[in-house]
Amino acid sequence: MLPRVSNHYHPGMERPKLPSTVHLVHAPTDEWNYHHHPFLIRFRGRFFLCFSSGTHHEDDVGQRVLFTASDDFIHWDEARLLAEPKHPGTQLFIPQGVHEYNGTLVVYYMMLEYSPDVLLNGHRQMGSRGRKICGFFYRTSTDGVNWSEEVPLDAFGGNMPVRRLQTGRLFSIGGQYQAYTDDPSGLTGWQQVRIFPDGWGNAPGEAREEDDLPGLVSDTHVSLCEGSCIQQDDGTIYLYLRSATPWLWACRSTDNGESFSLPEKTEFTDNRTKFFMDRLEDGRYFYVGTPDPFPPRTRHVLALSLSEDGLDWTQHYLLADAQYKGRYPGIDKNGVYGYPSVITEGTTLYAAFSLNKEMIAVLKADLSQV
Repeated sequence: MLPRVSNHYHPGMERPKLPSTVHLVHAPTDEWNYHHHPFLIRFRGRFFLCFSSGTHHEDDVGQRVLFTASDDFIHWDEARLLAEPKHPGTQLFIPQGVHEYNGTLVVYYMMLEYSPDVLLNGHRQMGSRGRKICGFFYRTSTDGVNWSEEVPLDAFGGNMPVRRLQTGRLFSIGGQYQAYTDDPSGLTGWQQVRIFPDGWGNAPGEAREEDDLPGLVSDTHVSLCEGSCIQQDDGTIYLYLRSATPWLWACRSTDNGESFSLPEKTEFTDNRTKFFMDRLEDGRYFYVGTPDPFPPRTRHVLALSLSEDGLDWTQHYLLADAQYKGRYPGIDKNGVYGYPSVITEGTTLYAAFSLNKEMIAVLKADLSQV
């Protein structure tokens, strides 16, 4: 059994707002108005950002991966194409992580494919039936401009930037599946780890295929996915997982990510979305996400929480709460602040996220008073 995990959330809690600035990186057009899944990293002194770009719906056919870079986190290069499917009528790409080693930048991405018989007028419908994973890939660059050919991977986690554990092992955080490698370049040797069986967390006989649709809102059905993690000083990894309920679930590993305990429900609230965890330079653990559980999937604030041990989260701050309205309708285009990717340098926090799954934006916050 896990120790108690809580963020002590209650609807009336006061969270001071940190000084921050927000800048738009990429805006929608009539042709391409779905933008999501950002991944942020420093490379050769610049900020580098990749993200998914689609026509209208989330994870629809033809979705591609774009990238851009900035010297000052304010002015960004015009986004350029990094990867697009060879068969855009049935396939799509989703970025899955970034990694830098010895002057080489690696961008990982996944290919999905729809069965043609589930498409309507050439586009996906609600749910994910008829969709399958076709493979994991990466491309590399030594200058952030020119890219290698696409290379396949045997396994990958693909929900967060690649994390370097205390031993030097690389860890790719996923949902039901994680992956690790002892190759510091992150190009070979990825081993897959399955951490829970299908339907885990539900009463026997309760899990149904239709309950595992993306975006499900439930107070009972669990549907675990999209994790992030912290590693304590003794090497223990606590992996937190999104669920379809108002709570995060968590499990732990004491063998450097090779196996995990079965996930358990925590008292850390969540708006049914992806979140980001890591550690500040002063040793405290941080969470960036949307912890207000209701209304579900509105993702209407972006918050920072801090913890001394990665389990008891007692300090809470607002990073952003301005409300934006999407201009282009589409399947699963819910929520304001989506899928933050974060790096910290000293007392400065840099975050990239989507707005209404239409725009890509960045935020710079001052942590000197926390």
